[in-house]
Amino acid sequence: MSEKVLAALKVAPSTTELREMDLPEMPPDAALMKVEVAGVCGTDVSQYKLPLRGGPLIMGHENVGHLARVGRLFAAHHGVKEGD
Repeated sequence: MSEKVLAALKVAPSTTELREMDLPEMPPDAALMKVEVAGVCGTDVSQYKLPLRGGPLIMGHENVGHLARVGRLFAAHHGVKEGD
């Protein structure tokens, strides 16, 4: 059984839904950040009321959190570890 995460998705103009999603497999050159706080910028605000261009969208890219999982190559390249 795959792990699940909760995400806030823009599903239509000015419409957000909380959805449970499968956590994807993490390659060795990636990391997974557990988001504690997510912010939106002015572009997100202006785009929120517009129609979707494709599928549901997780908005907000100004995030604060910690590294919950760190792939081996990612750790070597960036000098980080789980918990950072």
